[in-house]
Amino acid sequence: MKPTAEGRSPFPILAIGTLAPVVVLVAIYMPAVHSAYRIDDFAWLSLRNTITHGHSLWWALFSPQAQGTIRPLGDRLWFLLASSWFGLNPTPLHAFALCAQIAVVYMVVVTGRRLLGSGKAAVLAALLWVINPALVEPIVWASAVNEVLHALWFLIAFDAFLRWVESRRPLWLGLQVIALVLALGAVELAVTFPFVAAAWILLSAGKSWQGVLPSAAVVFAFTAAHFRMVRLPSSSSPYHLMIGWNLFANLWHYWTTVLGPAEYQHIHGTGPLLTGLATAILSGALLFWGARCARRARMAPFFCLLWFAITLAPTLPLMRHQIDYYGFLPSIGLAWLAADAITGVVSWRGRSLAIACAALYAACQIPSTLFARDFALDLSRDVVRRESRLLEGVREIRANQPRNPVFLAGIDYEQFWWGLCYGELTRRGFTDLHVLPDAADHGVPIPPKEWCLTTDFQFSPDETARMLRASAREYDISQLPPKPVVTR
Repeated sequence: MKPTAEGRSPFPILAIGTLAPVVVLVAIYMPAVHSAYRIDDFAWLSLRNTITHGHSLWWALFSPQAQGTIRPLGDRLWFLLASSWFGLNPTPLHAFALCAQIAVVYMVVVTGRRLLGSGKAAVLAALLWVINPALVEPIVWASAVNEVLHALWFLIAFDAFLRWVESRRPLWLGLQVIALVLALGAVELAVTFPFVAAAWILLSAGKSWQGVLPSAAVVFAFTAAHFRMVRLPSSSSPYHLMIGWNLFANLWHYWTTVLGPAEYQHIHGTGPLLTGLATAILSGALLFWGARCARRARMAPFFCLLWFAITLAPTLPLMRHQIDYYGFLPSIGLAWLAADAITGVVSWRGRSLAIACAALYAACQIPSTLFARDFALDLSRDVVRRESRLLEGVREIRANQPRNPVFLAGIDYEQFWWGLCYGELTRRGFTDLHVLPDAADHGVPIPPKEWCLTTDFQFSPDETARMLRASAREYDISQLPPKPVVTR
């Protein structure tokens, strides 16, 4: 399966064609560049505090965290740099994510052109992909930047693999291995790469199996090391792996979400009959095209279906943790397949049906993507409001209680991480602030103390009671003005 002459478009032509999906991408996501940090972001921003309290940089980058993940190049390095250089200014990290996403779009075009043998199909695939809501959180939410970096390195590795298959030059084999290592450093889901490469070799009936061996060796070594360092999630964890027929149900869930009508119904509300019919039409069109091309010994479209299934496979056992951005990389395969069908059909009737399916997809996904983006922006604004409320409340408390220790009741998760653990209140001169011993019972998970700028943010129940009997005061910070709490 070699690219056609069109697939070897000169770089300037390809770059100009790529401008269309890039413009759409920037138009959708430029408003998100100033999104405030929220939820998990504060934990990664606070990672710098662990180094201050005695942990090494190696520990900060490579120790198992967050359900046992080890992603030094996915989130940790970038948050360490961002917190060191820019403090709580989120714009540089979001701008970095957007630039990385533009590079991903370019690789979708470059790799799609090589895979499908058509520059037009590759550009159209990128256009179809950038309007999918699976892209929203990885661009809008800083903690999900690892998905963007994972996709970028994965695509570079696969494009290098295809180039090696064509040329057998060691340069491309080396680039493949380097990009795969970087992808594994971003997200461990890159372990699927050798299976994707093997699927391509199998379908192309080639004799290039030796090209899969380096990536297979890297993934084997990574997996062995990972399982030595990390325990599997417990049965009570939302990340508990559930193996069984539920895998097919989860596959169908992500399939329908990526196609669009089901996501539109979830967000905007439509009749299930209409949603099911629209999903069936889009599913039938994609599967028909993949099967039709396979019968004619053109296996690239069928491979796109395998790309979706293989890259999604590690997330399918996570039945308790279904999240749209798991479809970020897998959805590229369906975008390639759809674009190949739209540009590949030659009859007037077939082309009309393909365009109608593309219009249906766009009509569902564009409103869903804009809604998801705006919802994330609203969450960001709400975090900023609650941070401001906490700051104003503490300022008022300190105006009345300039020296006494203060215990803050009614503080929420993000206020705690922003103000006390990351230490923004301390950096603004407000010290001797603490949470109550039962804060975890009120939705504020308490981290190990070395994660926080100051380690005296919480005391034992006995010590807290002793301090409240002496000079300390307790305030309910959930409203303004803060209300003193009478200790019984």
